[in-house]
Amino acid sequence: MAQQYASIEDFTYKHFSIQQTALIDNLLYEDRHMELYNNLYNLQIHTVELSSGTFKGTHQQLMIKKAAIQKVLNRGKNKALQQDIELLETTHGTQLTVFEWYAVSYWIARYFIDNDEAVLSWRDCYWWGRDDISKPLAAVEIIANLYKQTWT
Repeated sequence: MAQQYASIEDFTYKHFSIQQTALIDNLLYEDRHMELYNNLYNLQIHTVELSSGTFKGTHQQLMIKKAAIQKVLNRGKNKALQQDIELLETTHGTQLTVFEWYAVSYWIARYFIDNDEAVLSWRDCYWWGRDDISKPLAAVEIIANLYKQTWT
């Protein structure tokens, strides 16, 4: 049976109490472990002006958008959509600024990746990259949603 928590504060204390910002910053930026960059999820946000309007999203969302446009293109030529594909393929995006890294379990990392949060996965260890430190952890929307979905 799943463990029950008396409050969201108990939940955050249990699952987000190991802040490892110094370790991750050292690995990423000082020691230059280049293989780590292949295991960073949702760190880049892409904004592209397409023929249908502005697209804004993670790399995964960009690939889904590109596949959808390509599916329409396969039915017939469309110069505007071809240009959209080229724009999606050449965008570099902007990198989120991560202020804190928290060690998290696999199931939390998977939930965060699926919900477009920055996550580092390396050697069966997982860290969530917190890019907004304006609220206490218990008030962070993604954590509150995970708590509600799992334990209420």
